[in-house]
Amino acid sequence: MTAPVRTERRPPRLGPAEHSLLGLLAGAGQRGIHGYDLARQFTHGALSEIIRLESGMLYHHLKKLDRYGMITTRVIPQVDRPDRQTHTLTPSGQEQLEQWLREPVHATREIRLDFLLKLFFTRRLAPDRLGDLIAQQRVVLTTLSGSLARQLGTPIAPADGDIPERDMVLRLRLLQTNAALTWLDGLEDDA
Repeated sequence: MTAPVRTERRPPRLGPAEHSLLGLLAGAGQRGIHGYDLARQFTHGALSEIIRLESGMLYHHLKKLDRYGMITTRVIPQVDRPDRQTHTLTPSGQEQLEQWLREPVHATREIRLDFLLKLFFTRRLAPDRLGDLIAQQRVVLTTLSGSLARQLGTPIAPADGDIPERDMVLRLRLLQTNAALTWLDGLEDDA
């Protein structure tokens, strides 16, 4: 018996590295960019302060993006040297990037990587949307802060003596969320 053929393909799940590559390719425009130049972005400059990506993983992510039709890769033959590859963003990749840039992150732990990447690329690719991104993020974190505060004030039935640990975790998450809100205040002043 053969397995049924799936005609519907779920959208790919992309992580911070893939979104960063889409952002860099968007900045390169139709001229495209070589893998070596992409790799340099992850080791020198502002982007490297947010995310590091080793060359081997960079090419793994480029192949994944190519497989999903979000980028195209053109091979340029060279004499006495390995072929060079130029990568460009497709309309599908541009759409994926724009959708990702418009959405705030939903957990405080995502501020350190995902949200910083969104800020980095929004400043470079769509600076007119920077204020909206910060405002949307403020709404998410304000809601989260209120939820955490309510949970701290809500007694729970003891389960294996977990109450001190639960409150300890909730207090830390609340402090981190409120610190992120304070940090956003500074961003709004700069935007």
